[in-house]
Amino acid sequence: MGTEAKGKRNHLPWLPVLLIFLLTSVILAAGCGPSMENSQEEGKLDVIATTFPPCDFARQAGGGHVQVSMLLPPGSESHTYEPTPKDLIRIQSCDLFIYNGGSSDTWVDRMLEAAEIDPAKTVRMMDYVSLIEEAEEGVIEEEEQEDGFLPSLHHYDEHIWTDPMNALRIAEGIAGRMGEIDPEYATDYRANAERYADQLRALDETFKEIVEAGVRSEIIVADRFPLIYFTTAYGLDYTAAFPGCAAETDPKPRTVAAIIQKVREEQIPYIFHIEFSNEKLADLVAEETGAQKLLFHTAHNVSREEIESGVTYLSIMEENAENLRKGLGK
Repeated sequence: MGTEAKGKRNHLPWLPVLLIFLLTSVILAAGCGPSMENSQEEGKLDVIATTFPPCDFARQAGGGHVQVSMLLPPGSESHTYEPTPKDLIRIQSCDLFIYNGGSSDTWVDRMLEAAEIDPAKTVRMMDYVSLIEEAEEGVIEEEEQEDGFLPSLHHYDEHIWTDPMNALRIAEGIAGRMGEIDPEYATDYRANAERYADQLRALDETFKEIVEAGVRSEIIVADRFPLIYFTTAYGLDYTAAFPGCAAETDPKPRTVAAIIQKVREEQIPYIFHIEFSNEKLADLVAEETGAQKLLFHTAHNVSREEIESGVTYLSIMEENAENLRKGLGK
């Protein structure tokens, strides 16, 4: 009996840890966390999205009728993601699978070609927008391309959601597919998407006003450049260090020199970097020129802390709007 009592006392200190773990799991399940381990709630549409933007769009369109999981772990790089066997099983069993398309999702193409995913229960976001080839003009360290290059889906820039109007089109497409799969709540999905569309239109107007009021019409991105849809939408010029999907981001001397020279000559007070960057180049440019760094969060993924704080695509883009206002101002 004494041994049993001792064993119980030794395990009691673990209870707070267990409670914290369970609470964290509940928080992640409510948002766009990697909730692949969570059991499906009965009666809810089981939706899986590859990255944060479609995960959030699905939550906005689905409301309380859906349970959404995100494949990409928080804080990780989408361009190098490969699904685990458990992920593949979950994808095959879900009600709706949402992916972007492009070079990062070639593994999805393989599953579709092998008939391992039912096309009727998928949404490819690139199907809902006009595609733009990855930025070359204005990017200092361009990726080399073979002669006779012909554009294909995998050569278009993948960061389509950085234009809020593209986000609107994608969210409407997701809501429409949800209604087809779950017609009982089709009206709700459509109404949710319409409310969300109003918010995205307001965001679009905000960006237009900021650009129109700015004293500059160019942004300097001392980082990768996944913003061609954004700059195209609002008529902004840009100078950037690397292409949006560049794997190598250690700058060459000519890249460093070119950006520093431009910032100095044009007396540019702010430069931008993107999320999860090592910020080496931005730090160097800031040190050499006195320019201040600003974040432009492309929302391709978020950190665990951001998930737990309830971050959304809209909240990220609203913060981008404030940084852009500062960056284009005096």
